[in-house]
Parts: sequence; structure tokens; C-alpha cells
Amino acid sequence: MKRLTNLALKFKVYPIWMFIISTLLAITVVVQNISIAEILNIMLLKTNQDVLALLFITLVILIARATLNTVNQMIGNRMASKVKRDLRRQLILQRSKEPIGAQINTLTESIDGIVPFFNSYFPQVFKSMMIPLMIIVAMCFIHLNTALIMIVTAPFIPIFYIIFGLKTRDESKDKMTYLNQFSQQFLNKIKGLITLKLFNRTDKTEAALYEESTTFRDLTMRILKSAFLSGLMLEFISMLGIGLVALEAGLGLILFHNIDFKTAAIAIILAPEFYNSIKDLGQSFHTGKQSEGSSDVVFDVLDKGAAEHKIQKQIDTYQTPIVQLSQVDFKYDAADTYALKNINLSIYQGEKIALVGKSGAGKSTLAQLITQNYKPQSGSVTFKDPSLSIGFLSQSPYIFNASIRDNITMFQDVDDARILKVLDDVGLKEKVLSLADGLDTWIGEGGEMLSGGQMRRIELSRVLMTQPELIIFDEPATGLDVKTEQTIQDVIAHEFESATIITIAHRSHTINKADKRILIENGYATSVEQTTMKNSSQGGDAT
Repeated sequence: MKRLTNLALKFKVYPIWMFIISTLLAITVVVQNISIAEILNIMLLKTNQDVLALLFITLVILIARATLNTVNQMIGNRMASKVKRDLRRQLILQRSKEPIGAQINTLTESIDGIVPFFNSYFPQVFKSMMIPLMIIVAMCFIHLNTALIMIVTAPFIPIFYIIFGLKTRDESKDKMTYLNQFSQQFLNKIKGLITLKLFNRTDKTEAALYEESTTFRDLTMRILKSAFLSGLMLEFISMLGIGLVALEAGLGLILFHNIDFKTAAIAIILAPEFYNSIKDLGQSFHTGKQSEGSSDVVFDVLDKGAAEHKIQKQIDTYQTPIVQLSQVDFKYDAADTYALKNINLSIYQGEKIALVGKSGAGKSTLAQLITQNYKPQSGSVTFKDPSLSIGFLSQSPYIFNASIRDNITMFQDVDDARILKVLDDVGLKEKVLSLADGLDTWIGEGGEMLSGGQMRRIELSRVLMTQPELIIFDEPATGLDVKTEQTIQDVIAHEFESATIITIAHRSHTINKADKRILIENGYATSVEQTTMKNSSQGGDAT
């Protein structure tokens, strides 16, 4: 859990506040139980002390305890939200080459699996450390024998949970890894459902999916079984410790007469608080190990992306074109024929390129190769600057189940004024400001509360926010109303004048504005029509 802890320390203000709040909480727990023991003592001995005053003090302490618990949890939730946003930002900016199904699962399930470490494990660790510590200190002054029993028995609980926690971590990692694989397979098979029906493969596919889902279910049940057994054993150890404290206090009070009723009451009342806190610490450790299993998946993706970026820098040899495709061949995994064959293309700074051709010719595939979402089977795609920023406006933008703000900024911290400026450029400012929560309005899964044109403009806002050097527009006007189409065309014309633009286009007015037109036919770039002479001396052809 070292990397998760280091990640939490990036937001060190939250752990500091957790420590302060947990210390105050531990003090309230000790004072509360001593007050209760005092009330019981007064009622038993029928002394003249004011019981009502003690009851009032106890009530105030109970309210303070509940408040501090709530504040501690709120701090954990806030930290979890910050970490979640930070990880998503890193994954998105990395531009992973993993299949889209695996990427989506990492951005959702894997990161969601990390969240309990910050909103459950971390707050509980501070609380479950400070409460037993404060009880031990108090009992050393009140009744040393009880303190010694607690000190001797307490370590058995965390030791037991460490053993089970390590097992849970490995099982959780296996589960998340399998889920990534299963998600990608399921997505691929759903996309190819029509093809499977045509080839009469639906029965076998259904059986395979059932077998894979059963394996995932078995992995989940194994984790739940381990959690149940460990929880059962933990309850036994806790009850044994409480029983020993109660026995010692009872014998001292009744048989040996070496302690008074008040001392015995304090020991018996504080014992459950002590062992329950340590038990909660053990349970939170179990949660932490589960989160560690999910974190391994996320950090593996981040580490892999960093390694790929490093390799990319080593092979950069081209100086003039910003992107160079040389002898590129590409074929989809399930296909028998190549989608693209023998592609040679030079893309220069500031060019406006139109990719034209029939549907299915390979235009979108070529765009995906340039963005490095796909890797060629042979040939190379190289960049003048490995850190070249690339924007992409697709026909079907992916909208996160998050706020409008996060969907536009990609989970980065950006000034509201800048976000509103971008929204104004795409014609969404008034719409967003009219919403009750404004920029913080939550968009449903897949952008269910948005129209197709609004989703396209949200994605255009993302592109505007990053101001990339190279932008790819995948038929930006397809399926849009006249107003939305005009808005997008105006933004492209005014905001990206100096950027390099590649447009997958069918409409004549878009093609006519291009400096270079590349015709894709059956996977081949069969011709290039260059309408300006800006790079005529440098080549820039495709074959």
C-alpha cells in the first residue's frame, strides 16, 4: 500500500486534519465512558452528586463524538474525490494504447476500487490508532492490570488481519485483471453481434461469455468467503479480549476487593471500545488490501504508459514533418485483410488535410493510427516532437458520468472564467448557466441528459481547452442540425487557424478548404491532391 499512501500524502492537508480530528475523537471516547461509569457509580452508591449535570455533560460529549466522526468521514470523502480526479486526469493525459474496453474499465471500475482506501481505510486508520492509544494511556493511570491485558491481547487482531489481508490483495488484483480482460472481450463480442449472427456463432459466444462471467463470479465469491471467515475469527478474538478484561475486573471487585466499582465499570465499559476500534482497524486493513489490488491495475497502466513514452523519445529521427507515416500496414485482430496497406504520409505544421473516400475505406483507421490509439503491424508512425499534443473530435464523443466541469477540463483544475469562455465559443454558456448547479451539474452515464449536438460541443470544448497542435475531426458535421454545424465550423475556422488539422470529410465545402486532399480507397492512399505549394519542395505525398 506504499504507492497508495504516497498518493494520499500528495494531499497532506487531509491526513493532518484526520490526525487532529481523530485525536479529539479519542479524547471524547475516553471522557464519555468515564462519565458513564461515574453516573453508574453515583446511582449505585446513591451519593449526593448532581446526576443531571453529569448526564448533560455526557450528552454534549456524545454529540461532539458524533460530529467528529462525521467530520473525519467528510475529510476522507473529500480526499478520495481529489485522488480519483487526479488518477483519471493522469490516465487520460497518458493517451494509453490499451483497447478501449480496458481503458474504460480502468477509468471506472479500477479507480472506483481504489476509492475505499481514501474514504474508508485512511480515516479509520487514524481513528482506530488514536482511540486505543488514548484508552491505554487512561487505563495506565486508572487500572494498570487492565491496561496490561489490553496491551498483550491487542496485537493478535492486526497480525491475524495482515495474514488474511495479503491473501485478499492478491485475489482482488486477480479479479480486477480478469475484469479488464472480460470487459474487452464482452465489448468486442457485442460490437460484432450482427456478424456473429450471420455466421451462426451466437450460441457458442453465449456459452463462452457465460463461462467467463462464472469465473469472475467465483473470484468474487472467494474474496467474500475470505472476508467472512476473517471477520468471524476477528469477532472471536475481540470477544475473548473483552471477556478477559471483564473477568479480571469482576474478580478484583468481588473476590480480591482490590478495585472499587467505578474502576471496574470504567474497565468493562472501555474494553469494547478498545477492541472494537482495533477490530475496525483490522477490517479497514482488509479494505485497504482490496484497494491495493485495484491500484496495481491502475499503476501498471500508468507505468506502462510512462515506459512507452520513454521509448518513443528514443526513436524520434524526423525533423521536418510533425508526423511521418512510413510503409504502414494495419489489420484488425479479427480481420483477414488489411484495413490499410503501404501508407506513406508526411504531415507538416499548419497543414489543413482532408481525408476523403467511401465509408469503410480506412479513413477513421488512419486517424486512429495518427493518434496512436492503434499500432501498425508493420511500418512506423513517428513524431518530430514525441510530446505533440493531439485533439480529436469524434462522431460519438464519450461523456463521463461526472460534472460538466470535469467533462470539459478532463478532471484538471481550471479557472471558471476560462471554462465559461470556452463554453461561450461553442454556444453552450447560456445553457450551462441556466442549470441549477451550473458547471457542477452532473451529467448522466454516457451523457444521457445531453443531445447529440451538445455532446459534440462538449467534446469541442475539451479540444479548445487543451489547444492542441494537431487536431483530427472525424466528420464533424455528420448528424448535426444546421445551427450546431455552423457553430463547429466557425470555431474550427477562428480558433484553430494556426493548428494542423486533419478532417475526415464528405461535404464539398469542407474538402475545398483543405490544403491537401488524400483519397483512401480499399485501404490504399491512391492519390494526393495538393491545392497549395507550401510543402511542394518537401514532398508530403502519399502512395
